[in-house]
Parts: sequence; C-alpha cells; structure tokens
Amino acid sequence: MSVSLLKNKVVDLSKKAKIEIDKLPLSNTSAQVVLVLDISKSMNRLYKNGVVQNLVQRILGLAMNLDDDGCIDVILFGTRAYNIKSATIDNLDGYVDREITSKYRIVEATRYSEALNVIKDKYQNAKGDPVFVVFVTDGNNSDKRDTTNLITELSHSPIFFQFVGIGQETFPYLNKLDDLPGRFIDNAGFIKVEDIDSLDDHQLYSGLLNEFPDWIKEAKRKGLI
Repeated sequence: MSVSLLKNKVVDLSKKAKIEIDKLPLSNTSAQVVLVLDISKSMNRLYKNGVVQNLVQRILGLAMNLDDDGCIDVILFGTRAYNIKSATIDNLDGYVDREITSKYRIVEATRYSEALNVIKDKYQNAKGDPVFVVFVTDGNNSDKRDTTNLITELSHSPIFFQFVGIGQETFPYLNKLDDLPGRFIDNAGFIKVEDIDSLDDHQLYSGLLNEFPDWIKEAKRKGLI
C-alpha cells in the first residue's frame, strides 16, 4: 500500500472511531493512547501475516481522536518489556517489520507485569491527559500476583487499562479483573476477540471504549484527573 493510501486509510479509521466516541460521553475527552503488544511465541504468526500491523493502524485511528499529538506510544512485553519508537501516521508504513520483528524475537513468555512496570515508571506521575492503555495478549500470564499488585497500585493513577484477549484462550484471570478487590477505582476493562483482524472497525472501537467513560467519570469524582 502506498504511503498516501495508508494515510487515507488511517483517516478513514479515525472517522469510524469518532462515530463510536460520539455515541459515548467522550466527545470532549483527551487521553494519551498507549498500545501494549504481546511478543510471546504464540503471537509469531500474527506478526508475520500483517494482523499486528493492521491493529497498530486501527489503534492509531482511535488515537487521532483522543491524543493531541496524533501518535501512540508502543510497549512490547514477554519475558521482559521494551519501550519502542512511537507509531505515527508518518512512520506507519512498515512499522511492525521495521520497529518490531527486525529487532525483537517473537518467542518470549507471557508476563503482564513487565509491561505494567514500564507503564508505572513512565506514566504514574505524568501530568496532563489521562492515559488510555490498549493491552493486547493472546495468552494467560504466569505472574498473576505481581500483575494484581500492580493493577491495584496503579488504580491510584490516571491510567485506564483496556485488556484485549485474542485467539482461543479463555482468559480466566482477565475475566476477573472487574471484580478485583482492594482497588481505589476500577481501572481495567476486558474484551475477548477470537479473530481481531475480522472484527468490524466499529465493533472494535465500541468494545475498546465501552468501560472508559465510567472510569473517566469516577476518576474525576475521586480527583485523579
């Protein structure tokens, strides 16, 4: 796809995202959008066949409505976590091949807490807009205690986590996050999508944003934002 056609595609995605945003009490909401991507071994096929590249494009379309700088911060996680170059409409062409698969092996384990620690260090005390994290994984984590502790700690911060489980897993841990006790505020949502590439754009954006308005309302009431 040519660069001009790719930019047109992202603009079209941003229009679809705006339609879903306007259905919710989010039309005047700004947020820094962060995309967290699983690089465990089972994700390898989705990097090679273009599914992850397409997902980056779709999240960028959402960010163009929420994020003033029109870019998304990207974090990879597996056995460890890695901050990588932000994705923008100008560097989107070939982004996954250039910034991820050419530099990282998609063979690691699945430790959510590695990414959460990076987010804690980078955004916990950040000033300005709240942070909207789209956290994509295809597997259950091996570090549930550490993840629970971090999600609980970060409930005091202006950070909302939208977990997205893809593939055939049942994700029992992520399904329980809404009922996780001991948090200052419910700071995590979860949707499960077996085949994210075939999911309609409007359905994707609707699912990602479903719990965000309630978090915004409660975060304002409790003085987080």
